[in-house]
Amino acid sequence: MAGPLARYLRRLTANAAMGGHAAPAIGRRHQLLADSGRAMMLLGAITLTHQLSRSAPASRNAEHLALGLVIWLLGAALTTLSLVARQFPRLAAAGASIATALRIYLLGGL
Repeated sequence: MAGPLARYLRRLTANAAMGGHAAPAIGRRHQLLADSGRAMMLLGAITLTHQLSRSAPASRNAEHLALGLVIWLLGAALTTLSLVARQFPRLAAAGASIATALRIYLLGGL
């Protein structure tokens, strides 16, 4: 059930953001940026909530909190960039290459 629904939502998001007549490369970049941004935001939020939910203050690691915040902010930036991929194709191309590199490094190519 989740597969067809996810495909429908991706197609709906891509058509709405691109006005229904985008070039295929821009559509792929938009989807890559949106998916990578969502994954980074989820990863950052999980890191932050895990660190903040620990009971002992001494067990909280400040580096993990900062890393979770940076990953979440990076995901928010990629998601926002996906909304304007059509207006700024060079910036979207640069963001897509960064998103691909981060997905390979942080998520193992997921």
